[in-house]
Formats: sequence, C-alpha cells, structure tokens
Amino acid sequence: MKILITGALGFIGQNLYNFLTKKGIKVIALDLHIRDSEDYIRADITEFYDLWKVFKENPDIDFIIHLAGEVGRILGEEYPHKMVYVNAIGTINIIKLALEYRSKLIYFSTSEIYGRKFDEKMVSENDALDISPFMLTNIYSISKFFGEVLVNHYVENYGLKAVCIRPFMIYGPGVFPNKYKSAIDQFIYNALKNKPLIVHENSLRAWCYIDDFIEGVYLVLTKHEFKEGLFEAYNIGTQEYIYTKDLAIKILNILNKPLDLIKIVQMPTKFVSKEKRFSIDKILSLGYKPKVSIDQGLLKVIEWHKSINNSDEWKIQ
Repeated sequence: MKILITGALGFIGQNLYNFLTKKGIKVIALDLHIRDSEDYIRADITEFYDLWKVFKENPDIDFIIHLAGEVGRILGEEYPHKMVYVNAIGTINIIKLALEYRSKLIYFSTSEIYGRKFDEKMVSENDALDISPFMLTNIYSISKFFGEVLVNHYVENYGLKAVCIRPFMIYGPGVFPNKYKSAIDQFIYNALKNKPLIVHENSLRAWCYIDDFIEGVYLVLTKHEFKEGLFEAYNIGTQEYIYTKDLAIKILNILNKPLDLIKIVQMPTKFVSKEKRFSIDKILSLGYKPKVSIDQGLLKVIEWHKSINNSDEWKIQ
C-alpha cells in the first residue's frame, strides 16, 4: 500500500504520518514547507503541475489522504479569499489526479459543516444531506462543505472512489497556541502566563485526543468499503462532553492557578455554535474505541506546553 498525505506537516498530518509509517506503510508526505527528507515532497495543492509531478513519479498511489488546506473559523473570516481558493482549487486538483491515477480519496472536512443543525439536534452523518448552504455559519464551513459537494459530484458522475472524515475537536501535544487554535491550547498557554482564560458562556464540546482520532482514521482507511457511486462520511470524536467553563477549571486546577483567571463572556452571535452534539455510531461500527479521557489528555498536553513554555520556539510560531 502507498499513501499520499497532503498537509503532512500539520498537526494531524504529522501524527498520521508517524502512525502509518510505524505500521510499515509506504507514505509520501506533501506540504508547502521546505524540508530535506527522502519521503517528503514540497508542493502547492493549488498548483496542478506541482501535484501532477508527484503522481507522474509515483503512479501507484493507492490512497490520497487530503488534509492540506486553510483551517479555522477565525482564519476564514480574516482571510476569506485565501481560504476559499486553497480549499476549493486544491481539492479539485486532488480529485482530478485521483481519477486519472485511480487512487482512492479520503477527504478531510470539518464538524463545522453542520452549521445551525447543531442548534436543532444531535447530528449524525446523514444530516448533512438536509443542510442548506444558508445554514452554514462561517467561511471555513462554507469552503469545506463546497469541498464535500465537489467530491460527491465526482463520485456520482465520474467514478471517483472517496470517503469523508469530519473531525470533532481534536487536541494533543504539539500545537503552538494562538487565536486561530483551539481553546485547550489557548487556555493552557494563558494559564501558564497568568493571563485571563476567555470562556464562552454555556459552550459545550466533546474533545478527542489525537491518538484516538488517528486510530479512527486508520479504521476508515482499512475497513471502509468504497462503493461505486456512493460518497459516505464519518464523524470522528468522542462522547465525553464538557462545558468550556469546566474545561478551564480542570486546566487551572492541574496547574494550581487561581480560578479567578476565568473570564466568562457571552456566546458570540456569529460564526460559532454554542453546543456541538453528534453521533459517532458509524465509526463505532468499524471498531472505534476512544481510550484517552479528557483528564488524561490534558495532563499530556500540559506537560508538553510546560516543556516549551520558556523556549524560543514560541517566538517563531
């Protein structure tokens, strides 16, 4: 088996690359950063020629795991042109080459595509079929929803074999915090620096540790049945729901920091959902079993943050 991972130097990409190579799978890592490695290729997914060269030299790619793209709610609102361009053109380039070289495609979407459905119910994968584009709440969700529509079009009409993964609140060591990153990384960093933890009132999430998530991706890779003309999706996350205020309290208690660092603010009226409740029954049917609790995961992430808290590495992120 040979796998191409786009966005291989991102948080999920690096963890997935390490996991697959330890399984003895041949992996080609592709990203925009400059690196010197035998199994790494620098390429821009929006440049068709960059990608075409990869496939010309590796015509036997069995799977493309398409992670590359612009990611995040705030990033999309601040840089909408870039996000729409990269996520749309990059995806269509990947689709075209997957068809030409008969590679199966694993398209990474986002939980954000459920939009205002979160306000109505606990969502499952098929609820995406009832979503109007007008229910989407931010540029990021719009760009990834459009990507799903593109993939589905080529599955139904051109014989592309593909599956979709919708990640829910993935976290773990290795993410340098900034305003574009998750609440966990921002909270830990702010707590270590004795800065306020800004908490959205009544916000509810279920967080998924990176190792569990990668196991879920591997199950899709190895157990999903790619059916002609059918594009399916998998929610991957956990069902360990926690209010964001309680998450902040956990972090402060672990670090022995005062709880008055928490600053509760009203939930924004734009771009974000108050609660994200979702089904993972479909990935559970493949044998998925999350193992790392939020308490265990936070300890691992906090340990990593402490190790680089006074490092110059902060300054270059």
